Order: sequence, then C-alpha cells, then structure tokens
Amino acid sequence: MMVSHPFFFGPAERPLFGWYHGPAGPVRQAVLLCPALGLDGTRAHRSYRHLAERLARAGSAVLRFDWHGTGDSSGDDHEPDRVATWLGDLGLAIDELKRRSGAARLALVGTRAAAALVGHVASQRDDIDAVVLWIPVMTGATWVAEMAKLHKLYLRIVPQADTPEPGGEELLGSFASNATIADLARIDLLALGRRPAQWVLVVDDGPLRGGEQLRDRLRALGAEVEWSRHSGQKFLLTVPHKATLPEESIDAMVAWLAKLPAGAPAATVAGVIAETPFDERPIRFGADGSRFGILTAPSTPPPAGRPAVLVLNAGAVNRTGTHRLSVRMARRWAALGFTVFRIDLSGIGDTPAAEGTRESLVYPPDGYVDIDLAIDVLAAETAASRFIIVGLCSGADFAFQLARRDPRLVGAVMMNPRTFLELDLGRVESATPLACVPYSPASEEAERVAAGMGEISSRGLDALLVVSRPDPGIDFVDRHATAAMREAETHPRFRRVDIPGTDHTFTTLASQRTVIEVVTNEFMLRHL
Repeated sequence: MMVSHPFFFGPAERPLFGWYHGPAGPVRQAVLLCPALGLDGTRAHRSYRHLAERLARAGSAVLRFDWHGTGDSSGDDHEPDRVATWLGDLGLAIDELKRRSGAARLALVGTRAAAALVGHVASQRDDIDAVVLWIPVMTGATWVAEMAKLHKLYLRIVPQADTPEPGGEELLGSFASNATIADLARIDLLALGRRPAQWVLVVDDGPLRGGEQLRDRLRALGAEVEWSRHSGQKFLLTVPHKATLPEESIDAMVAWLAKLPAGAPAATVAGVIAETPFDERPIRFGADGSRFGILTAPSTPPPAGRPAVLVLNAGAVNRTGTHRLSVRMARRWAALGFTVFRIDLSGIGDTPAAEGTRESLVYPPDGYVDIDLAIDVLAAETAASRFIIVGLCSGADFAFQLARRDPRLVGAVMMNPRTFLELDLGRVESATPLACVPYSPASEEAERVAAGMGEISSRGLDALLVVSRPDPGIDFVDRHATAAMREAETHPRFRRVDIPGTDHTFTTLASQRTVIEVVTNEFMLRHL
C-alpha cells in the first residue's frame, strides 16, 4: 500500500509545490526527483509521476517538486537570481524529504538542465548517496543554447509577428534572462571539484555530448559510475498526448536504485501535511479522491454573486497549462477577487485514467463527469452558484459543449477550440489554412458549431472566443459556415478576439501576455 500527498512547502514568501509518494510502512530509501526546466519539465511530468509511483511501490519515499517560478510553485521566470533560488530550492526539497520520510540520506534524480543543478548541489553535501543523471547536459548554458536554437527554428517554421523578449532568450514558451544564462554557465558537471555521490547512474539514448569526459571526471573524483543507454527517450521532443513513456529508462532507474545498499529503516511521517503558505490549495476530489486540482483563492472573500472560475487542461498538458498559462491566469484573476480551480481531467497530469481507458487522451471518456465534480467542489468551497469555464484547445472544446447545456455556467472562455467536440479532428488538421486553400463544401458539423455559438449567447451566457489567426479549428468553421458565424457574432453577449501572428498555444511571451490581458479584461468588464 502506498501513501500520496500533494502539498506546499518552504518559506511563506516563496512556497514550492511538492508531491510525496511513499510506502505506508518503513522506508527503504528516499529519492528526490528534480524536474527538468522549461518545456522539458512540462513534457517530463508524466514520466516523473510514473517513476515516483514505481519507486514508492518498491519501498522508497519519493518527493517530486516544482522549482520556484515553474509548475505550481510560486514565482515567475522573470524574477532575479533564478539559479541561486533553484539551488536553494534543491536544499529545501532535500530537507523536506528527509523530514517526511525519516531518512537520513537520499538519492537524487535530475533530467537535462536539472541534472547539472543536481550534480552541483550534491557535490557540496554529505547526505547524498546516489545520483541519477537523466539525459544530462553538461552545463546549464548548453541547455539554454539548445532551447533558444529550437525556439528560433520553431519561429521559422511557424512564423509569428511578436518581437523577441529583450534582455535574454525565449525558450519555447519560457524565458531566461542574460543574468540567468550567465549563472547557468557556471553550473558545469565537467568542472565538479568533488564527487556528487558514491554511486552515479547516467541514463541517455545515444552518444552523449561530453559523455566520456563526464565519466572520466566522475571516476577521477571517486564515484562509481554506471551507464544505461535506451531508446524511447523522445518523450521530451513530443507533445504530451502523442508521447510514450520511456519504460526502459524507468525500469533501469528503479532497478539500479533497488540494488544500492538500503539505509537504516525509517518510519514514514508523510501523513503530516503542512498548512498551505499562501492562497493556493491542492484538492483531491471525487468519491475516491482520485481526481486532482489546485484552488487559487483571493486574499479576501469574493462578494456574493461573483462567479467562480474553472480552468481545464489544454490537450494532455497538466493543470499548469501550456507555457504555464493557467497558473499565471489563475493568480491574476484571484488578485481581482475570483476563486479559480485548475484541474486535471482523467488520465492527464495527476488524475489517473478511468478504469479501462488509457492515459493522455485529450478527450477522456470521463471528462464531463470530472468537470461536473469540479464544479461541485467550487460550489462547496466558495458557496458560489455561478461559474465561468475556461479552456484552451481541447479544454475550449469541452467549454463549448458545457456552455450550451449547463445552467450553472454564466461565462465561457474558449481559446483556440480544435473540434468543439463536433468536428472530425482528422479533417480539421489535414486542411492547409496557411496556404489559404479552400476547404471542401460546407459541412453540417461546422453549421452546428456556428449555431451552438449563437445558442450560448442566446441563453444569457457571456462567451469569449479567442483565436490565433489562422488556427485550424475556427478556420474550418469560418470557411464552412461563414454566414452562421457572422450571425453568432452579432449577439451582444458574444465576443470574438482574433490575435494575428501567433500560434495555437501562444508560444511567444508577447502573445501570452496578450491573451492573458484579453481574458482578464473580459472578466473585469462582465463580472466585476
């Protein structure tokens, strides 16, 4: 039997989000999973959860956490002293896992740039027995250079109108300032002056740049180094709903950690959950408590009648949203007096798939049930009776359908809907809107979508449609049901905002700010 607890920890002025997994009985060893940075961290989330659960079933106490300014933790990537803060975060997470597990010594796992951070911190401590470096980069600056190059390549493939963020590099949705890049350059696995641990495992998928130098350096420092090479590491290069788990790598890490000498048995104290140090709270809901979300509350109770906000997953990305948009929106709206609940639908993020279904389905069969239960949570937590539903991509598709039939909703924000749960996804995505090639004759599906937009507004619900131009889903409807869409847009409670020169997930920082401002202004206009 396992225990599992989401919680916040660390100082009240900059709390970190963590998730503890462990055995219900004695702990064999303690393992800290240090997440990859930026887009790598988003795409590795599912693999880290599976690794944590596998290790916990084998008797390990495991903590996975989000660095400050990433994931569900506090902060933002534009804040100063990023690297010093992250190094401090690692120390806080080590101490937290030791406290919760009762273990005196730990193993650390880090992926990509986090592997360099792990090596740096572990080499300065005496309580780390083992380190796993998963597809490591030798320096943090190498990771920045690779991600900045990919960002520029992406903008050549999907041209966008926004000017680059000054003072640093955009990294496919996140940002590293010049100061952060300089600080990351000093985090160098090849320059370690002391071994990070007695035992080191390096996991990669092919010849690793600098790999031989790393092996020689670690051995020269007295570490016992093993190498584990596996295919199937493309999960960092693939969008979450198409990615497969790196099963061989997970197996190798679990097996390697299991053969290390066990520490002195420790009785877990994981049942102790710290008070949330700010106005966010992890909530497990549903009859069996398997569904998960994070509630962001305003600092003072909202006035009676103010709607509460439910934010859905975008595709198979967890509740933080693409490029952490959902976190930033929730905190912005809470500052205005709205209670916001970001949730993981079944099989996404930290909500397990329903029995008989697989993970990472962007339209999970239990999706409507998940949403209904989440609205019940919002009602119980806030005493609200009016709700706004917000979604991007597949989340917008669910929002469209719920807005047509759920009387509790008074607002719907639909950002770049893909299918509206009416269109055939294959037909939508096989079109070539960028080349302005006409589609086939207008379809009944598109007409139903356009009519549905009118229905939403006609029943008194405030509808906001935010569209990247051109985006396949709405472009399909525009072309097939031009007159009906124009009719829908005449409704006084329907508003459409087209954002030219950006992409489906608002990758550039300027487009992220634009979409947050558009939706926030709508909330202020309609609901304050």
